[in-house]
Amino acid sequence: MLMRATLFAIISLTMLGAAWAASLQNTDSQAYELVIGEPGRPIANYRIVENSQVEICFLGCEMTLLSSGQTVSVGPKDTVVIDSGAMTVTSNN
Repeated sequence: MLMRATLFAIISLTMLGAAWAASLQNTDSQAYELVIGEPGRPIANYRIVENSQVEICFLGCEMTLLSSGQTVSVGPKDTVVIDSGAMTVTSNN
């Protein structure tokens, strides 16, 4: 019974976190390297592969696309699309 309750809590927290994460989508046919800074966390290097989408930045963040130096601020519900080597942010807050 305890194991079932723990598993439910983990799944619930995971689903709750994903509901508030920003979405990062790469529509290009090449991968990109980014530097991502989130509040209270160390700056991280991130690689998004071609034609993919991930949930990222649960508390909002700042993303820098290393190939162009472009930096954007992202809220926890925003969508970031990389297209033709440039990032576009759509706010969903």
